[in-house]
Amino acid sequence: MKPPETLAHSTLDTLPINIAVLDDEGTILFTNRAWREFAGDEDGEMEGTNYFATTDVDADEYAGQALGGIESVIDGEQDLFTMEYPCHSPEEKQWFLMRVAPLPDDEAGSAVVAHIDITQRKLAELAAERRSEELKAERQNLKQLVDRVDGLLKAVMGDVLTVDSREAIQQTVCDRLAAVDSYQFAWVSELDLRDETLSSTALSADHPTSLSIPLDADDPVAEAARTEEMQVVTGDIDEQHSRLADSDVASVAAVPLISGESLYGVLTVYADSDDVFDPREQAVLGTIGRATAAAIDARETSRLLTADNVTELELQVTDPEVFYIDVASELGCSMEYGGSVPDGEETVMFFLVETDDPSAVCAVAADHPQVSGVSHVSTADSSALFEFTVSDPPVVSVVADRGAQAGDILVEPGRATVTVALPASMETRSVVEQVRSQHPETELLSVRERDEPPVSRQAFIANVEERLTNRQLTALRKGFLGGFFDWPRDVSGEQLAESMDICPSTFHQHLRAGERKLLEEVFENW
Repeated sequence: MKPPETLAHSTLDTLPINIAVLDDEGTILFTNRAWREFAGDEDGEMEGTNYFATTDVDADEYAGQALGGIESVIDGEQDLFTMEYPCHSPEEKQWFLMRVAPLPDDEAGSAVVAHIDITQRKLAELAAERRSEELKAERQNLKQLVDRVDGLLKAVMGDVLTVDSREAIQQTVCDRLAAVDSYQFAWVSELDLRDETLSSTALSADHPTSLSIPLDADDPVAEAARTEEMQVVTGDIDEQHSRLADSDVASVAAVPLISGESLYGVLTVYADSDDVFDPREQAVLGTIGRATAAAIDARETSRLLTADNVTELELQVTDPEVFYIDVASELGCSMEYGGSVPDGEETVMFFLVETDDPSAVCAVAADHPQVSGVSHVSTADSSALFEFTVSDPPVVSVVADRGAQAGDILVEPGRATVTVALPASMETRSVVEQVRSQHPETELLSVRERDEPPVSRQAFIANVEERLTNRQLTALRKGFLGGFFDWPRDVSGEQLAESMDICPSTFHQHLRAGERKLLEEVFENW
């Protein structure tokens, strides 16, 4: 059997920890195999040398700390000294934990020094720190993006709510975007179906320069219109864009203005740096593009549905069960109806509410049984825009069942004044009675009629044919004869587009333009 000292040495040789035993002068009495292999001292020549003498205290800050710690343990000033330190080589990075403890008085030696490899733990810690910093940065970037999208969208939509035409919407958006520090210039182009070109209709600066780009051109604006996807280009920018911006352009973002199946144009934004339109910035512009298109669509639809030969009824509804009357009564505020949009089997109603506490509006409306969802869209001055999702819009759906259309709805605490438009030939009483069947306390305040001089059938047809382009007339005829307007449809827009050798968006644009001109002729002159 080995003597205890030999057994102890053999045991220490099996450990993967670098161990050395020092006397009270710092002389190395023993090193284990791991120490010798790490130091390249296979013959144990370091034993008998002074540890303090072999350590360069000027090499780095850790060397001095290590010697001071060892001396404090040998002198009995502390029972344990530990220190983490790096020990990197050109080939790899390593970290160690130095642990110095005193030996019992009856043992040969004064202290044992152990160097434990903690590289894996340290690498894991550093990786965790990096990931934590990355997550922190990601959260910050996301917050900045949300704040930027929310702030810019509210600003744009707040401005848009104050204008009443497509031209004004486009100009407002251009002016607002041009005021952003990172942007240089903004403009909106519309597709002219007569010659299939995209021509500028709104510019963020008032100067005589304009731009017209063929739809089939190798240009980001044309590409955005053709693909209906945002296009971002840096570096190789056509000179015509620089002339339009009246300065050098380093990057371009072309955003298609799409609502439903309609392409209303392209919003183009310039920057003088090639790193502006990163994914975050593209998300911002995409949101602005969709909101702008929706605003234009609402204005265009409203214009299309406005008839001159109508009877206007002004009704006062006091039913407290109507959600907008209930909200106005609960909060003591006024509300103004901004239109409705179908959303599956439900309908989204837009209201401007005079309030400085949007959360209170959301809280009251959310508790009403008629409302399945409510969302605060934006705030402009003292008014806030809200979306109320309902399955059966109060009053609006009732008059629609009789073939009439609700226009303005002005809501005060306890009552709503509703303007209803119906064809002059429709019997007024039937509409009023329909509303009263759902809301018994409804009062008819006034009846107004607008009459226009008649237009002959021949004049009407001539006017329509004069206003429509060949492509628009072709699209209408193909749609009518092919069953596009039937329900269910016998043919899709994509099929008709293929038959005309044009893309679906262009077909729908021709069709929409033709429908608009046809309806304008009906409602304005017939």
